[in-house]
Amino acid sequence: MSGSPASRRAALLRSLGRTGKARLRDLAEELDVSMPTVRRDVEALSRQGRLTRRHGAVELEDRSRLPRESGGAIGMMVSTNRYLALIGQAVRREAERRGHRFLLEHVEDAEESRAATARLVAAGCVGLVCSPQWRTEEEAAEPLPWLAGAAVPVVLAGRDVEAGHPLFELDSVIADHAYGMRLAMDHLQQLGHTRILASIRDNTPPGRLLRRFFVAELHRRGLPQLGEPLLTPEGLEPADFDAVVAAVLDQRATVVVMHTDTSAQVLVSALRARGVDVPGRCSVVAYDDIVGPRAEVSLTSISPAKHQLGVEAVSLLLRRHLRARAGLDRPPVAHVRLLPELVLRRSTGPVPTRF
Repeated sequence: MSGSPASRRAALLRSLGRTGKARLRDLAEELDVSMPTVRRDVEALSRQGRLTRRHGAVELEDRSRLPRESGGAIGMMVSTNRYLALIGQAVRREAERRGHRFLLEHVEDAEESRAATARLVAAGCVGLVCSPQWRTEEEAAEPLPWLAGAAVPVVLAGRDVEAGHPLFELDSVIADHAYGMRLAMDHLQQLGHTRILASIRDNTPPGRLLRRFFVAELHRRGLPQLGEPLLTPEGLEPADFDAVVAAVLDQRATVVVMHTDTSAQVLVSALRARGVDVPGRCSVVAYDDIVGPRAEVSLTSISPAKHQLGVEAVSLLLRRHLRARAGLDRPPVAHVRLLPELVLRRSTGPVPTRF
């Protein structure tokens, strides 16, 4: 990227604000600068106390520690999921920045959640952050009364429930995935694309929402629907994506919106193996912006603010805890929605003039 050192460093900090941590190589590629340039910028920001460098990566640093608010701990229950893990890392950093211990429990189902809640409360946690996987609609609909009736504040992070669900009256912070899908479609239409496929997971609440949002955006814009959204393959070998590549060719699609980034990276390899240039013949937009090491083309991605989701979860939890400790009225329930960003990289381009 062109511009002054100040503008480059501001862009670098904005990039880190999405995840809290990134590799130098990924930052150099995203900002379109050389490795020596990104190293100089990192060193300058490190001297200012804005970030910390660790073994080829950097992470945000906030040295303005807040006064200790409580001797208690902040607990978190999280399922195995890269997106939720990044939220968990941010919760840990923010809890410790505010002078609290951090206790983590990995839970994969309702019974593990019940037991973990009891352990964390017994360990002296002043509040809990909960980020369940909810692989199916049935799991998401479970009432989980031990959370709704916990003796300490509970905040849902990265997960949403509708009115009528027993957990709807808990504080929550989520990414606005409808807005994220709109950003992706705005970008693609500006490039002239009209034949757009999607391949989206259905084993998480965001994935199930994105499937609906994608179809709704097609209809809102008067674009053709090239069948139902495909289901992102579980495997991570190019051959696992044969059905997606076949759909691109059969439907004459010029772009694929792929959830998630890891799968999008493999899709690029699968398309190229079939002679489909990315982005010359088919653009790819990833969703999540969790970049892995095997990308052949840097991925344009919709990036939910994973780092800030964790920060906001801790803020909501401590707001409720501190008011209760001071004998003040309970604050109203807050459902915070953070807007994702569109991160433009090299996997999207104008619609091809011919196939």
